[in-house]
Amino acid sequence: MSRRYYMRGNLVEVEQLDDVVAVRMGADARRGTGAEAEESLGTSARGAMRAAGIDEETADAFNRADWVFVRPNRETREAFTAHEALPEADAAGTVVVRPGGRIGIATDVLNVQLSPTLSREEAERELEAAGLSVIQRLGFAKNLYEVRATAAEDSLAASVDLHDNDLFVFAEPSFVEHVPGRFHPNAPRYAEQWQWNNAGADGGTPGADVHVEAAWDRTFGTGIRVAVIDNGFDAGHEDLADGVGAMSGFYDDGVPKATFVQGASGMPDSGHGTFCAGMAGARIGNGVGGVGAAPECELMLVACLNDQVGPQTTLARAVAYAADPSLEVPGADPQDGADILVCSLGPNGAEWELSSTLDLALEAAAANGRAGKGLPIFWAASNGTDVDVSKDEVVSHPDVIAVVRSTNRDLEDHAARGPEVELIAPGVDVLSTRSGGGYGTSTGTSFAAPCAAGCAALAIAVNPELTRDQLRAVMHESADKIGGSGVLYDADGHNDDYGFGRVNAAQAVDLARELA
Repeated sequence: MSRRYYMRGNLVEVEQLDDVVAVRMGADARRGTGAEAEESLGTSARGAMRAAGIDEETADAFNRADWVFVRPNRETREAFTAHEALPEADAAGTVVVRPGGRIGIATDVLNVQLSPTLSREEAERELEAAGLSVIQRLGFAKNLYEVRATAAEDSLAASVDLHDNDLFVFAEPSFVEHVPGRFHPNAPRYAEQWQWNNAGADGGTPGADVHVEAAWDRTFGTGIRVAVIDNGFDAGHEDLADGVGAMSGFYDDGVPKATFVQGASGMPDSGHGTFCAGMAGARIGNGVGGVGAAPECELMLVACLNDQVGPQTTLARAVAYAADPSLEVPGADPQDGADILVCSLGPNGAEWELSSTLDLALEAAAANGRAGKGLPIFWAASNGTDVDVSKDEVVSHPDVIAVVRSTNRDLEDHAARGPEVELIAPGVDVLSTRSGGGYGTSTGTSFAAPCAAGCAALAIAVNPELTRDQLRAVMHESADKIGGSGVLYDADGHNDDYGFGRVNAAQAVDLARELA
């Protein structure tokens, strides 16, 4: 069945899976009665999900997040249609196939923004009049709310119903979606971190690295706070723990609203996030493991969507928190936000639709972070051969610095391409921290992004007054034009596969110092 909704002003048409309901099982079911609870709702719809193209990784992620897909029996269908609670369930929704073939769950939750001319009281009266109940007010933009649609069929219908209401800037479904890390594990192990000093071992090209050792003669990134957003972290890892700052925290998996918990105690773990954190800021001088690009920076670890499943609203809150902690922690100093933000979450080789709420969070962080100097935002572009980066609306956002991955021979390696790619950095068989202690190698744009972000932290460390735009220009101008004689860069110094070139930390630090 064809359904419609609006996203960033555009009418989007999707296919709803007929006679399939997605149900997130409640705490009682998760404690051991899940199979019986699922059977009480109807029959399994796993076959329909496979037919719709859901891959094994995505299916496993939804399963870990306690979502089941059923063909509802009569009682379940009647209760779902009437917006009544389902037995032993936290949430329920329809299943749609979104642009690019990605699966989304449309519940009754949506994000709306009302006209900025309205006061808060007037806005909330309009919400009530429109049949919307407030879940939470999102503080990074005026009159921005996460709401439940109590009068419409679901969030899709509410989005269409509210589109022509002039008091609403937008009304968009808050899809529950799969937001994994952008990496591909790789078995071969290297004994050293070639990304920092490539001497030509293992077939590499000498000097095909980010030249960070010369930058370390100037700074290790002391005093710079680097926010890493991921699904989770081993915050107690021997090579990370001493760098984890007090503003670290995580979002739980509460429904419909995730609650922010400040501090590293109880933080969910993710090997992907731990590896990314190590690339940016693994410690130096402790006699263990390796090091990160900025080994004396403060790590602001922000975990969200710990099951790799959830709405973009939570990711938007994480971005906003990194720029201004007072949005989540009452009484916190807005000046305690990050100096650099890096995130490596997103689907591989697929389109990723950007919600207006995440758009607003990115805009606000980029413009207002660092006491108005602007927060530089680095994001891993998708892995995959000849993927059009523009189809990923998150990483191609104008306030995001998109990073792809290079090999130890200074060549690009199966990542997104296009005008929005800005930088390339080592991300193939790189060595970093692993959850549970220890170290290993892995491959992905996921690890190129924190490599680039850590090098950018070194540049800010020698010139903290750099604005976001100035830092962006520094990273562009200081990058090395790699790829060989057959790779052409345009008049602006850009190539669709290599961006403005491979990050060069030493040249970035020198250029930043010249601007001081």
